[in-house]
Amino acid sequence: MTIDWNFIATTGGAVVTTLLGVIAGSAVSSRAQRGQRSWERQTDACAQVLRESAAILIALSRLAREVRGQPAGESTDGVSTIDWRPWNDALAMVSLVADHDIAHAAHAIDEEIWRAQLALVREVSTQERWFELRDLVEDRRRSFTAIARHRLAVPGPIPSRLHGRPDPQDPIWALPTTPPPTPGND
Repeated sequence: MTIDWNFIATTGGAVVTTLLGVIAGSAVSSRAQRGQRSWERQTDACAQVLRESAAILIALSRLAREVRGQPAGESTDGVSTIDWRPWNDALAMVSLVADHDIAHAAHAIDEEIWRAQLALVREVSTQERWFELRDLVEDRRRSFTAIARHRLAVPGPIPSRLHGRPDPQDPIWALPTTPPPTPGND
């Protein structure tokens, strides 16, 4: 029996080539999956920042409408009425998984929220003052969205606003705030 070295070399080369292809494909696939998971984690963290900052704005809006007899933002026992945990969780997550520019933009929102909350707590504010504070936070949220969309390569134009609220000059704001009479209760 003779050994066919050409057959062994050809077969061995094919096996080695196949194994190298499998290893290289696996490495490329694994790297692509890690990149996709990273993008998804960053996207989720950005969505959480926007969701929780909107919740904080709603809470601050409630505080701005409180009775003027006590500083807004504090309960009668002096403890803040805002649940800050979800917002702080969102900041921690974006700081952990997101690109530096995205995390920096999220912390800029936080800084503006601090300023708004402190202004409401320290002064008996007017409704106009609340609108100014809200708009400053909204500006930071828009900036955050622009940076996040750019860094995460989200297609399409950047939204000009993050809410459906009519513009301050819209005539809807001049309408009376009393509800119309209900039919049959004359």
